[in-house]
Amino acid sequence: MDDQEETTGDDELHKGQALLHQDPPAPAGEEPSTQVSLEISAFRRVLKTRGFMALWVAQGISGIGDWVIVGVLLDTLNRMGNGSTTPLVLMLIARFLPALLFGLVAGALVDRLERKTLMILCDISRACLVIALAFANNLLLICILVFCIETFSLLFGPARDSSIPDLVESDHVMTANSMMSTSTYLTMALGTLIATVILGFAALIYKFPLISGLTTQAQFQHTFAFLVDALTFIASAMLIFTIAFPRRAGGVSQLSFKQISADLREGLKFMWTDPLTRTILGVMIIGLIGGGSLYILGAPFAQQVLDATGSKFTLILSFLLFGVVAGAAATPWLNNRLPKEKWFGRAALGFGIAMFVFALIDVYVISMVVIFLGGTLLGYLLVSAYTLLHENLDPAIRGRVFAAFQTIMRTCLLISMGVFAGVAGLFRMWIRWTPEDPVSKTVNLGVYSKSFYPAMLALMVGAVVVMVGGAIAIHSFKKVFAQTHPGGVTVEEAEPSS
Repeated sequence: MDDQEETTGDDELHKGQALLHQDPPAPAGEEPSTQVSLEISAFRRVLKTRGFMALWVAQGISGIGDWVIVGVLLDTLNRMGNGSTTPLVLMLIARFLPALLFGLVAGALVDRLERKTLMILCDISRACLVIALAFANNLLLICILVFCIETFSLLFGPARDSSIPDLVESDHVMTANSMMSTSTYLTMALGTLIATVILGFAALIYKFPLISGLTTQAQFQHTFAFLVDALTFIASAMLIFTIAFPRRAGGVSQLSFKQISADLREGLKFMWTDPLTRTILGVMIIGLIGGGSLYILGAPFAQQVLDATGSKFTLILSFLLFGVVAGAAATPWLNNRLPKEKWFGRAALGFGIAMFVFALIDVYVISMVVIFLGGTLLGYLLVSAYTLLHENLDPAIRGRVFAAFQTIMRTCLLISMGVFAGVAGLFRMWIRWTPEDPVSKTVNLGVYSKSFYPAMLALMVGAVVVMVGGAIAIHSFKKVFAQTHPGGVTVEEAEPSS
C-alpha cells in the first residue's frame, strides 16, 4: 500500500497546522443566484478530488452497512425476545460499551498508525464479523459480535474524520464536512429501509422449494441479509485502497503501551487547555445530554401528546433526520451569511428553542415542521463543529480529538437515556398517565388552557439543558475569538479576500 502514498495534481495535500479559516462574505450587491452558483462550484471541485470522492462513497457504503446491521438485528431480536425488550437493551449496551471502554485509546491508535491501512483493516474485520453474525443463533454470541463490530467502527470513524483535511484544499474543508455529514445522516435514514428491502427480497427467495426445505424463513432472512451486508464493507475497503494519502510526518513509530499512554495524556491535556477545542467539546457534552432526551422520550411524547404511534412516530423521526441532512447540506452556503464562529452557539441555542416549542405543540403537522427546522439547526451545528476542529487541529492530534468527539456522542446519549428516563418517571409520579387512562394536568389561563403530560415536561427539561449549552457556547466563543486563537485569526479582524 505504501507505493500509493503520494500526492499530485488536484490531490495536493494540506500540510501542517491549518489556520483558522473564514470564508469571505459575498461582495455587496452580489446576486443570490451568483452566490448559489459559487457554492455549487465548490461542491463540484470537491467531488473532482479523487481521493475525497473515494472516501466519501466508501463511508456512505459502510454507513449503510452499519445501519443495515441495526435494522436486521431489530427484527431478529424482536423475534428472539417474544415481546420482551431485554434482547434489544443488551444489544444497545453492546453498541455503546466500546466507546466507554476504548474511545480515547482508539484516538491515540489512530494518531500512531497509517490511517489508510487502519481503515482498510477495520472494513475487512467488520466484513468477517458480519459474516459470523449471519450464523449467530443465540443472544450472547450476537452481543459479542456487535461489541467487536462497534470496536472496529470506533477506530474507523476518527481515522476517516482525521483524513478529510489531507484530501481537500483548506478552503474546501467545510464543503467536504457538509458532504460527509449529509451522507452520514442519509445512511441513517436509508439504512433501516434498505434492511427492510433486503429482508423482503430474502422472503421471496425463500419461496423456492430447494431453499425452504433447509431452514426456517426467519433464519434464512437473517443469514441472507448479513451476507449481503458484508459486501458493503468489502466495497468500502476496495475504494479506500485506491486513495493516495500523504506520508505521515516522521513516519509511523512502533506501538507500545508507554507510547499510547503518553499520547493519551497529551491528547487529554490538549483538549483541556486549548480554548476552542475545550469549548466545542464542552458544548457538545451539554447539548447531547439535553438533546438525547429526544432519543428516549420521542416515542412516549408522540403517544401521549400527539397520539402518534407506529408509522406516524417514525415519520416524525424521519423529518428530524431529513432536517439534519438539509442543514448539513446548506452549511457551506449559510456560512457565508452566518459565520460559524459567531453562529455556532446561536445554532445550539436555536436547537434548544426548537425542542422546547416542539414539546409544547400538540398538533401533529406543525410538530413535524418544527422538528424539521430543529434538525436543520442541528445539521449546521455538527458541520460547523467538525470544520472548526479541522481548521485548528494539528494533524498529529486529530485522531484523539475526533475519537473523543465520537466517545462524547455515544456516552452522552447513554447518560441522557438514564437521566431523562428518571426525569420522566418523576413526572409520572405527579401525572399518572397510562394508555388506558390518559390523564394530564391542565393550566387554565381563562382565554387559553394547556394540557401537560409527563413526557412533555421531561422533554422541556431536556430543551432547557440544550439552551443552557447554547448560551454557554455564545459566551465562550466571544472570549475565544476576542483574541487571536493559537494558529488562527480573530474573527472580528478577518478581512475578506480580494
